Amino acid sequence: MNEVMIAILNFALAFGAIFLVQPSVAQVALAKNLMAPEGSHAPGIPLLSMGGVSMFIGINLSLAIFSTNEGFAGLHPLIAALIILLFSGLLLDTNMAFRYVRQLARLLAAAVLVLHSHGTPNTFFPGLPPWLNAVLQMAFVIGFMYGYHELVLHRKMTFLYLALLNALVFFLFMWQWQAPFNDILLALSLSGSLSGILVYSRYARIKNKPLPLIGHTGTFLIAIILAALWLEILVFWAN
Repeated sequence: MNEVMIAILNFALAFGAIFLVQPSVAQVALAKNLMAPEGSHAPGIPLLSMGGVSMFIGINLSLAIFSTNEGFAGLHPLIAALIILLFSGLLLDTNMAFRYVRQLARLLAAAVLVLHSHGTPNTFFPGLPPWLNAVLQMAFVIGFMYGYHELVLHRKMTFLYLALLNALVFFLFMWQWQAPFNDILLALSLSGSLSGILVYSRYARIKNKPLPLIGHTGTFLIAIILAALWLEILVFWAN
């Protein structure tokens, strides 16, 4: 199977997984009475939390199936960071965590993403010591997550569409640049999941179905993947 076909199937699976998972997530959220935060409004439709769970499944399922063994191993730090953010979000959604757990989760997720398993980050600024490169990259990831989250709070749909556009631009750039194929698949997995979320949201509103929304956790999942892709581009330009 050639790379073009794999890329198309990867996007399609990430997109389709949202339609398969969202109804089940909605049933769990309804059973646990996990409603969306105040301010969400759609007459006649139960708006729920836990939409980030569907996105997490869509992204990781498509990557697990279509990336190579070596490529998937290279994504382990990012996947570990996603698990940290998802777990902390679930604790908060179910009122089982103290108030600062999200800040600690962001810090830990950024550290895992940057330091990897061997403790040697990529060179961000040539000439700087490795520890300072690591600190700067962690600061970038945390700042990106915080900034994107704040923007989504003010203009949710606008910045979800912008995240989709950003991921598609990354895909096109990396394809032309001939970047590692797992990075290309990562951009496509995010694009497919975001597309699925946006299309399913429209579908659920038309059909009056319960709708799990992308909340804080889903926003941070999007943000850390975009931050990881931006780091790849910045490291490429710096070197």
